[in-house]
Amino acid sequence: MNDSKEQAYLYWLHCVPGIGDAALRLLVKEFGSAGAVYRAPVRELETALGRGALGETGRKRAEKIEESRRDGSVLENYRQLEAKGIRMVSLWDREYPGRLKKITNPPAVLYYLGALPAEERLALAIIGARECSDYGSYIAGVFGERIASCGVNIISGMARGIDGISQMEALRAGGSTYAVLGCGVDICYPADNRRLYERIQERGGILSPFPPGTPPAKNLFPLRNKIVAGLSDAVLVVEARQKSGTWITVDMALEQGKDVYAVPGRITDRLSDGCNLLIRQGAGIALAPGDILAELSVLGNRKGERKERCVRHGRSRADSKKTDENMPSEELSGQERDRSGLLAFLDVNPSSCDEILERAGRAGVKLELSKLMAGLVELCLAGKARQTGGNYFALK
Repeated sequence: MNDSKEQAYLYWLHCVPGIGDAALRLLVKEFGSAGAVYRAPVRELETALGRGALGETGRKRAEKIEESRRDGSVLENYRQLEAKGIRMVSLWDREYPGRLKKITNPPAVLYYLGALPAEERLALAIIGARECSDYGSYIAGVFGERIASCGVNIISGMARGIDGISQMEALRAGGSTYAVLGCGVDICYPADNRRLYERIQERGGILSPFPPGTPPAKNLFPLRNKIVAGLSDAVLVVEARQKSGTWITVDMALEQGKDVYAVPGRITDRLSDGCNLLIRQGAGIALAPGDILAELSVLGNRKGERKERCVRHGRSRADSKKTDENMPSEELSGQERDRSGLLAFLDVNPSSCDEILERAGRAGVKLELSKLMAGLVELCLAGKARQTGGNYFALK
């Protein structure tokens, strides 16, 4: 359905008041296209909308459609949308995010500024409290920066606090991040995140299932949270109260079969109650970015896919190749760089981290275990090594 004229009719239909996703899907299925809906007689629209759960409001919705098509500005409205740089993708388009297609009742239409998340990249949602503590702010920044620098897309809602901080640090690391809004993509919400809103469009994308111009409203955020979870391979909660909107995203992620991780906090800190409770209920414990990277690496191997390691922005091809084959330069000696970094200490047979550290030590290279794990995970994400279970790694 990539024909621009049909897209214009789909945009028109999606903007008709009272026509939600369920009605839109029903009408497109019944008439074959949004253009055919535009040309359909009112009586046929009433008949189609009068079936099933839509029966009580079928007539009213048909009247709304009839009223909406009277001005005849379908193509002009769509041209204005394109002129603003706003693009749209529907369930019937090849470009529609594959992860979203797998969830229950995915949004029929997505609008976006910038780009859509690349399917071949792993993605992590980082979420948490808006009024976060200094501890939460620091942790969100560390996780966002480190994980994004390894080529993992960061997905969040661009809210104040944990969401926005993790996304800003992901950008500073040269990574990609995607924000899902509970309003139209042409509205920066919250307004004080304007700089982040603009930067995300350059190195990621702003997404929304709501037509442009839709103001933020409390009842819109559950769908926003569902999409955040749907676009992600896993969810990380950095800081959250026991009762907060974060739980909506967590519940939806669990319904979608996604893994949830939480950063633990002090038991006397109310902002850590949510995370500690999640851990008590079985969520994964995230003590360092390497913990998440290791799990994502295992997930990528389990899917049998090679996940792209290099970020799209901020690096030349030569820089990307160097990063793939070596740990960050400040963590390596000249000898280790000459021997292709950690690859020199791996074998085709799985080796434990202790064994790898021992080999590095014999070569005169001193590494901390945390830095070793991070480097090994990056090699796995680059498709140059594989994790065979626990702390065992081998050449791929």
